[in-house]
Amino acid sequence: MFSHYKLRFYNYRLVLMLASISAIGVHLVGIAMSSLRTRQLGGVALGMFVMLVVSFIDYSWILNFQWFIYGFNIVMLLAVYVFGNNINGATRWVSLGGFRFQPTELSKIIIIIFFAKYLMDHEEDMNTPRTILRALILLGIPLMLIYIQPDLKNTITIIVIFCILYFIAGLSYKVILS
Repeated sequence: MFSHYKLRFYNYRLVLMLASISAIGVHLVGIAMSSLRTRQLGGVALGMFVMLVVSFIDYSWILNFQWFIYGFNIVMLLAVYVFGNNINGATRWVSLGGFRFQPTELSKIIIIIFFAKYLMDHEEDMNTPRTILRALILLGIPLMLIYIQPDLKNTITIIVIFCILYFIAGLSYKVILS
């Protein structure tokens, strides 16, 4: 998983730019409400740590767990209805310990990982109606769980992400129309 990685190829400049933008964000949050500065700084530190750990993991290794990740995504989205907090008529957040988490945000990344592997596995029969219908059903399950939160913005975002992934993978309109 980590053995083939060479630190000389690591994009240090990208990490530095992200740290700079995050520092500006922490400063601006501190100007708006100084009591949130420490909390924001903690979130940035945790996010940077997770980013660094994940950046060293070979994504092709992660793709081996596509169905597990997909199931985890469904469980997270269902947890919103069981444990979620209803705020202004929308149930989108789950409280975990001392912080609130929105599973829909992680769901966007999971859907990209899942469908990247799914489309790689179906490269030969990607344009058949059966494969397209199966992909739409697999997309529809998490999509409906997000839509009924209600979260239209993320529903549309996920639809656009799926369409872009399918187009880049090689969807051919000629096969669909015939």
